[in-house]
Amino acid sequence: MPVRVCLAALAALLFFGPVRAQGVGAETPLRPVTGAAAITNARVVVAPGRVLERATVVVRDGRIVAVGPDVAVPFDADVVEGDSLTVYAGFVDAFSIAGVPKPADPEDYDGDRGAPPRALAGLTPERDVRDGFDATDARIGQLREVGFTAAHIAPRGGYFAGQGAVVLLREVGRMEAPEALVLTEPISFVAQIATARGVYPATPMGVLSEMRETVENARRRQAGRAAYDRAAEGAARPRFDPVLDAVTALLDGDRQLVFVADGWLDGFRALRASEEMGLTPVLAGIPDAAPLVARLQADDLAVFAPLALPDTVKADSTALAAALPTTSPGGASFVSNRRVRSYADAEAEVTALTVQRRAAVARAEGSPAVLAAAEVPFAFGTFEVKPADVHGNLRRMIAAGLMPEAALAALTTTPAEMLGLGREVGTVEAGKLANLVLTTGPLFADSTEIRHVFVEGVRTDIDEDDGPAGADPDAVVQALGTWDFEVATPGGTQSGTFTLTGTPDALTGEITTDETTPLASATLEGNALTMTFSSPDIGLVTVTGIITGDTFSGTADVGALGSFPMTGTRQPE
Repeated sequence: MPVRVCLAALAALLFFGPVRAQGVGAETPLRPVTGAAAITNARVVVAPGRVLERATVVVRDGRIVAVGPDVAVPFDADVVEGDSLTVYAGFVDAFSIAGVPKPADPEDYDGDRGAPPRALAGLTPERDVRDGFDATDARIGQLREVGFTAAHIAPRGGYFAGQGAVVLLREVGRMEAPEALVLTEPISFVAQIATARGVYPATPMGVLSEMRETVENARRRQAGRAAYDRAAEGAARPRFDPVLDAVTALLDGDRQLVFVADGWLDGFRALRASEEMGLTPVLAGIPDAAPLVARLQADDLAVFAPLALPDTVKADSTALAAALPTTSPGGASFVSNRRVRSYADAEAEVTALTVQRRAAVARAEGSPAVLAAAEVPFAFGTFEVKPADVHGNLRRMIAAGLMPEAALAALTTTPAEMLGLGREVGTVEAGKLANLVLTTGPLFADSTEIRHVFVEGVRTDIDEDDGPAGADPDAVVQALGTWDFEVATPGGTQSGTFTLTGTPDALTGEITTDETTPLASATLEGNALTMTFSSPDIGLVTVTGIITGDTFSGTADVGALGSFPMTGTRQPE
């Protein structure tokens, strides 16, 4: 469970007792029986547009060693019968926050607000995302279950936020350091028009000014270092400066500038600022990139496109029949006059706003298709999307005009190439890392489910999601409130509370015994409740069960420690 008391009881009983009884110390790592695996007689999508209708994939020690119709299965291989399965390359997340902690809220600052500490202002380009990476983050397992096997993780917060790197999305093995998941050195330099809270720079203009000044200072430093290296007469010895040294790595071409923007206006600002600074960016995060396409084409730029989409809009027949707003030369749809002069105009106003929202959704759904048609290279990033929404959103994009092969490329080959990992990931070929996704059919079909995911040869099996016993997707129940719970473990009954807040469609909450741990996710489907959270001791914990009135009955799955019965009762208001 989420606290030390529960973990100690479970670990002592389930690890220390049985393992020592077998004469093996608890500190001994558990190794797989074999380092080989074979997926036999499967349909193999080697890369977008390259398919082997019936082939075997052999994996050994984390790499693909053979792919083909006549490949022999090693005697020691763990065999997956692939007759009804399709094999794809594991997805590569072009921009992710998995395992990246949120920036701490700034404390009250009583100093000069016009010249605050640089971290408070948002100037932290030397920050290495690997230093704060949390390998136990529940989001890693959630992304893996929807097919992602590697991710470019990026620091959060600040206008020069820091440097990103690529990690593997598998669990840390027993007796393995979290650093084992890191695949690359820092490869990116993350920038965004992020204003500071209550201190300078508090406006986009101030942020852009600081960016330009910092880069210009780094160029002067670069020139001074070059003069010193040439032993030029009178050249000053370079002094250590973490900010300018980090920016110099960008100027030297050792990092790719990734400029995050949350809309087309900030996108234009990012492109203009990059041009003024003499830098070539990858533009990241824009929901509707259509207004920027001509500029992206002209400058031969690439995009990290977000997998998040706005919610669909409920509309009455009048709003559905109304024509969508036109698009201005700048790319923003608009209604020239939305003034409500009297109550008689209210209904028309609701219709107009609904139509505008429908247009915004349609533009976001169609943005990847627009990029593909314009031949602007783009790769999908998860950013802050809910992992459970990924495949539904991909199907919405395909319905809006994106070709399935282009969607697959944006999940595999294109991000691999853009991140400089084409030799390691992105295709199902011998020599590549054994990052694979096994599905029950074509990837983007409504009925297709993911059955297995390999990350560096480590297999995760994903069971059919039938929900817990007694699940009724049409049931209407109330989940909000504080619940007293008990978990029956071999070490005795463990108790505590969990609290659910928010709305039925967007639950949040926390779980408490001696300590309080925030929930990583909480979903209610009919009467079936699923909650996850991360424990520093055992990783991902998943609670599933059924709500009946004010009672809850289900299980708590604590990974290697097993699953245990869990019951709960809602506290009176």
